[in-house]
Order: sequence, then structure tokens, then C-alpha cells
Amino acid sequence: MEKISKHQLFVLVMMEQIGSTNLWALGIDAKRDAWIVILLSMLPGCALIWVFTELQKHFPNDNTAELTMTLLGKIIGWPLGLFYAFLDIFNSTRNAGEFTDLLNMTFLQNTPSAAIIFIFLITIIYVLFMGVETFARLTEILLPITIIFIILIYILVLASGRIDLKELTPVLENGITPVLKASYPVVVNFPFGLSFIFMQFWHFSNDQKSIRKVTLSAVILAGILLVFTQITIVSTLGADLAAKSTIPILEVVKLISIGDIITNLDALGILLIFIGGFYMTIIHVLSSAMILASLFKMNDYRWLLIPISAFIFWYSGVYEPNYPFHVKYLVIQGFQQYIPFYNAIPILLLLIYWFKKYART
Repeated sequence: MEKISKHQLFVLVMMEQIGSTNLWALGIDAKRDAWIVILLSMLPGCALIWVFTELQKHFPNDNTAELTMTLLGKIIGWPLGLFYAFLDIFNSTRNAGEFTDLLNMTFLQNTPSAAIIFIFLITIIYVLFMGVETFARLTEILLPITIIFIILIYILVLASGRIDLKELTPVLENGITPVLKASYPVVVNFPFGLSFIFMQFWHFSNDQKSIRKVTLSAVILAGILLVFTQITIVSTLGADLAAKSTIPILEVVKLISIGDIITNLDALGILLIFIGGFYMTIIHVLSSAMILASLFKMNDYRWLLIPISAFIFWYSGVYEPNYPFHVKYLVIQGFQQYIPFYNAIPILLLLIYWFKKYART
């Protein structure tokens, strides 16, 4: 079986947490307190990760499908595992369609969407056919590039004199209620709760004892980076403009101008869009293939990548007619997907395990 090191697990988790989150003004419903939303959301987010890793500790060789069948029986667990696979395919479709639309709007205006998403999916199939270790090594390259670009944006915006920290005050002007509303369910689960996807990947780690520590470290570090991103976005654009912007970080990049020499750095934002979209799509495609392979007793998940990608290619053009539809659905998705499948069910599975354990003693 393939194995990944602690460092590779760290970069996989951190890249999943960063993914596309640094592109948006997360928690902007709380206006200038968006950065507080991120900090507050990290607490229940880390609690969820404790639940996920507790399940992994007791079932170290099981993925999501195997876990549900073990604890709920095949009659309930098999269909539930299948639903998680469909959920990953659905999220892959949303990510692929979303970033195709964003690239169409910002960089490849005259390129057909079908051509972009086709190249996107062919690249994903090629990478994943090389195996999990290759995917982890690719992430070891992508993560430093992503972090360097994000930090470079911070530095250049600061050097441009565009940051106005007064935009962040007064802090908690309307109390804590707007912050709490903005935190759950969306920001707690996007990105923190989505780490449940690593039930498919934790068993590849060559150091099972460090999984919780590595995962939490990656999540906390990504959360801190996200806090600085929200501070940069709000203090540069202002809360109102940040809330209205399609891609806030790209609007921030467009404002960079140092002596009329260092300017027109839109490519930084475009690269973040591409890397984030590619990673968020590829990890969900891989997760869905692994779950389906377990459910149908297949020895090699890789042969499922082609039909899954073909379905995503078709469904991405059918499901989302445009980018505003994607944005509008995000909050609704929080209640339809995040609460039941990334919050309630993992907690319920852990409670069932504890109940069965103490019933036997």
C-alpha cells in the first residue's frame, strides 16, 4: 500500500484548508468583523477535527464507507457511504464549474468553458493515475507556491499604501451576534469541517500516532493565514466593496501599484484561482473514487477516475448555469450538506461507537 509521510499529510491538509478560501471574503456577513469570524470558527472547527480523528484512531484502516458500514451495518451504512461518494462528486462538479467560470471571467474570456474543464479533468486523471504518493509530492510543490503568492500580496498591498486599518474599526460594533451567525454553519465547515474528507487519506500515513497533531497544526496555521487574508481584504477594499466583489483577493491585487513600476499583477490572483480550483477538485475526485472502490469491492480505485471525470464534465455544464448561481447556493448548501453530513453524522458515529464499546464491557 502507498504511504505518505507526516510532512506530506501536513501539506495535503493545509492545502485543502487554504484551497480557494483565501480568494473570498469569508464571514463578510459580519462586515468589518470578518476576521473575528474566522478566529471564532476555528474553535468548533478544531472540535470537529477532534471528532474525525477520534473515529480514525479507533478505525485506522477504514475510509468513510467502511466506517459507516462497520458502525451502522450494511443496510444503512452502504447507502450512506454511497451518498458520501456522490457528495464528493457533486463538490467536484461545483469546484470545477466555479473555477472554469472564474477563469472565463478573468483571464480566458474567449476560451470555451468546455475546453477549460476538459483540460482541467484530463490533468486530474493523469495526476491521480500516478497514485496518492505522487499527488502528495505535487502538493508539496503547490503549497509553498500558494503561500508565497499570498504573503507576497500582503507585502505588496502594504507597500502600496492601500491598507487602512480604520476599516476594521469599531470592532464588534453590532455585538457578537452577527459574528456568530456568520460563523455557523458556513465558515465553521468551509474550510474547517471539510477536513472529514481525510477519512479517505489518513490510513496512508506512515505515522498513525501523529495524525491528530499534524492535522490540527495544519488547520490552525491555515486558519491564521486566512485571518490575515480577511484583514487585508477588508482593510483594503472596505467591508461593503468586499461583500460585493466577485473575487475580493483579485480586486486587492489590482490595487497594487508601487511607484507606477510594480503594477498590473493580476497574474498572482489568476494563479491562486487556478491552483485553488485544481486542488479542491482533485481531492474530491480522489475521495469519491476511493469510497466507490470500497463499496463495490474494487482493488484499484484509479479505473473509476475516468467515468467520474466524464460525469463531472457533463454535470458541470448542466448544474450551474452561471457563477452568481454558485454564490447564491453556498449558504443553502451549509444547511443541506454541512450540518447533516459533516457535523451531525460524524458526531453520531462516534457516539454509536462509544455506546457499543461500553455496552460490551
